[in-house]
Amino acid sequence: MSGPRVELRPTIDRAWLEREEAREPLAHAFALWDLERTPDRVRFFSATEDGVPVGYLLVWLGHPTATIVHWVGRHPAMQGLVELLPPRPLIAIVPAEARDIVVAARGPARELVSLQMVRTAAATVSATEPVSGVRPLERRDVPRLTEWARRRIDPVLSAYAYLDPEADRVWGAFDGERLVGAVYAQVRLPRIWVLSGVYVDADARGRGWGRALLRVAIAAAEETGAQVGLYVREDREEARRLYEDVGFRTVDRKVWLDLGAGLVP
Repeated sequence: MSGPRVELRPTIDRAWLEREEAREPLAHAFALWDLERTPDRVRFFSATEDGVPVGYLLVWLGHPTATIVHWVGRHPAMQGLVELLPPRPLIAIVPAEARDIVVAARGPARELVSLQMVRTAAATVSATEPVSGVRPLERRDVPRLTEWARRRIDPVLSAYAYLDPEADRVWGAFDGERLVGAVYAQVRLPRIWVLSGVYVDADARGRGWGRALLRVAIAAAEETGAQVGLYVREDREEARRLYEDVGFRTVDRKVWLDLGAGLVP
């Protein structure tokens, strides 16, 4: 008796993806958002077993300096997708189970562990209550945002330098005229918004800026009826405590592999 038939396909089943996003919004948020908004900057490779999708690679080509790959799924049939990974340099965000085969296929990596968190608290955050010093960024703020982002080495934060406040939802914290922190709604789907973390300058921490930025971003998402999710490095204990304090809980754990991209400090 023959075993299951495994196929690798250079595409993704849109109807299947939408069903999976309804079941696990954060796990598939980037795939659905990129497919809808920037199809020219993303490629997919799927693994199927007996014709049924079991997982995929999302290959993001929109980062200015590196290819970024999200490995979504843990089914054994996905292992063959490792041969379809782009060449170095790249960032691969993978389940722990895939770490060894990715490194074996694409060489040594610098790595960190990232937690996927979703806000599950029942209480919402008031969207109308003002937060002093925190506001949506505007086109006039682009020079300050660009300069602020380019002084950082974090691979996620560096992308803030390329945001367009008229098209993207990004909020800034201002100490007088100085931009000291920001948060960005990287994905905005009906079921879930994904925040690209909260970043505050080291010399401005401990003064409530991070919590204030979270308040306005959460309020904007929940006003639309969406959940809020985010990624955070496992070793960033202070950030994790802040997210937990406002109702986030960990739902998954991924390994970020820097395979020659030079973006993981």
